[in-house]
Amino acid sequence: MGTPLQVIYDAFFSRMLEDEWEYWTKEEMEMDLFFLLNSAIPWFKFPRKSLEHNEYAFIEQLSNEEVQILANYMKCEWLNRTILTWENIKPLYEERDFSQANLIDKFTKLLDQEKKNAEKLEKIYYRSISGKPFKYSKLAGKGNGRN
Repeated sequence: MGTPLQVIYDAFFSRMLEDEWEYWTKEEMEMDLFFLLNSAIPWFKFPRKSLEHNEYAFIEQLSNEEVQILANYMKCEWLNRTILTWENIKPLYEERDFSQANLIDKFTKLLDQEKKNAEKLEKIYYRSISGKPFKYSKLAGKGNGRN
């Protein structure tokens, strides 16, 4: 059996500071997490394993690195959604010094940082196999009998 989707969701929740889903039903929350996961998958450019899944699990067993990359991209999708719906939190700020432009700028910077984190995780993932660095010297022809 492959990796249950709940493993990805748990990794995603470990990155979250707030619980947006506190007042949602379990079904609503699972549907939203499924949507975020499906939105995150296309960002993972070259996974070593298939990211095909059903509503309960991935077909293949994913490594921890693959789980963490997907969870990070889920957070990027969640942040993007938050930024695009910033009007939902505007009523919370009734102060005179509240700046909409400043809030959007901070959210955008946060999203950019999360994307950089996800890309960094991917770069580490691409350069290693089973947690070990790829031996690029093999590509240069070392050890093939030619000197």
